[in-house]
Amino acid sequence: MPNGLDGTMEMLPSAHMAEGDQKTVGLSLLFHPGDRPDADAVERVIATARENGLFANVTLRPQGDATWLEILASGLTFDLLGLEPGESTCVREPIQRFGFEEDLALDALEAIELIPSGHIIAGAGLQPVVRVMMGLAANIALGLPTARAVAWGPANTLMEPGYFCRMVLNWLGGGAFPALGLTALLPAQDGSLASRGLAHFTGHEMQLEGRADELRADTAKLAVRVIDHFVRNGAVTQPQRIDAGTQVLIAEPSQVGKLVFVWREATG
Repeated sequence: MPNGLDGTMEMLPSAHMAEGDQKTVGLSLLFHPGDRPDADAVERVIATARENGLFANVTLRPQGDATWLEILASGLTFDLLGLEPGESTCVREPIQRFGFEEDLALDALEAIELIPSGHIIAGAGLQPVVRVMMGLAANIALGLPTARAVAWGPANTLMEPGYFCRMVLNWLGGGAFPALGLTALLPAQDGSLASRGLAHFTGHEMQLEGRADELRADTAKLAVRVIDHFVRNGAVTQPQRIDAGTQVLIAEPSQVGKLVFVWREATG
């Protein structure tokens, strides 16, 4: 059942966390068997989205029963894999789920996967690439109402499609980075929260100090604010102060590994 911040964040058993070590830069849409789209259906979705202002079109389609497409969006190319009548792409067990009102069993679901094409995959975490990819994915998800979930590889998270589209389109429109979905927040026994997937955007993860007198939801809200700051301002290479409204935080990169520690600045 959902729990955590605003009822949208659901922690999964810790036994699943090791599975997240196998990272991918792809974003997947999950469907019940028989609902996975074919190339024709995706081309129709892209055409409709283009009429509504999306700068995208299909630039390469194999002959015959095309099980993948190349899509050009805002000057960048992406591959969409796993289309009918081909085989589904991999469905992974996530470490966190967001936005679901009830449990969603994954064992019978099938997936299509959107990935940056080979010539831009090295820059998959760059802001222009991620923003175009997320906008394209949101438009495809909106055009395929039978999609049951959206899976984001770098954070190994799973999102309800409506939740994903709202969060992403709000971000693309100038809102906060969708930290609860494009990253995961994993709690430690000491009350701290560690990010999972932030490194895809900044090159490092984050660990935020917790407080014994602070609700977990409040710590998560602060972590979301810090993640948004890092994504907007880039990698932390030296200690810095972060204005977090009612308090000031100190962010300091670890001397070992790609991790930034964040704690509260002591007051008077």
